[in-house]
Amino acid sequence: MKKIIWLLIPILLLLLFYSFSSDETDENYFSSVEKEISNRHKYLAFNESSPFKQFDVVYQKPSYYPIDKKYKVNASVERIQERQIVVLNASNGEPERYQKFAWLKFSLDGQLLRLLVLKPVGFGADKTLFCGFADDTSSKGSYGGGRYLDVTIGKSNKTSLDFNLAYNPYCAYIDEYICPLPPTENILAIAIEAGERAYKIE
Repeated sequence: MKKIIWLLIPILLLLLFYSFSSDETDENYFSSVEKEISNRHKYLAFNESSPFKQFDVVYQKPSYYPIDKKYKVNASVERIQERQIVVLNASNGEPERYQKFAWLKFSLDGQLLRLLVLKPVGFGADKTLFCGFADDTSSKGSYGGGRYLDVTIGKSNKTSLDFNLAYNPYCAYIDEYICPLPPTENILAIAIEAGERAYKIE
């Protein structure tokens, strides 16, 4: 019996170690997301390039869904060889031209999903990318015109998407601001209860 107990002790210590490591990792992740959100708040409130500064509008702090680590997902990158032109409607109804750049395929809540990444026509290097999306929370908790994700695509065929960092386009705050709406391919049949909520002026 004593031998069994002594054999179990290292296993229990190992499980305890991984438990603390996981908690610490989660804590670091939550802190990093909170820092990103805080930096965005500071930019919107104080930077001269902020739409609030440009249009001389009083800034009110946006609200976010609770951070949930399940909304950070790994995605496979499927580059589009034939860069077809896509025309998106902007918030003012005017057309804007983009090139299809890549598909990002991922799984969330048991669903296989994908997002189309676009490259603005006439804009510099390939690292200037656009990924706007809408979901079942659009107009029901989040901004009706969809939200944006910052996407990085390098040489690898994999990347990560963090919907906790999904943010509103500037036209969500100020009607005069013009911004592109998500392509129809990026209207997801799932509720993404993460990232920035609809902007409310109190």
